[in-house]
Amino acid sequence: QYTVFGYVIKGMDVVQKIAQVKTGPGDHPLKPVYMRKVYLKEETLTPKKSE
Repeated sequence: QYTVFGYVIKGMDVVQKIAQVKTGPGDHPLKPVYMRKVYLKEETLTPKKSE
């Protein structure tokens, strides 16, 4: 339903723990998963010039 663009800079171990959470119908977690701290690093992309 949602598209996410990004990557993990630090804390891949946490991502792996979240991936191991048991899920039910619709692949929804059986227990809520909360993230206590999330940092966004914004980067501006410059389009390449066409030749």
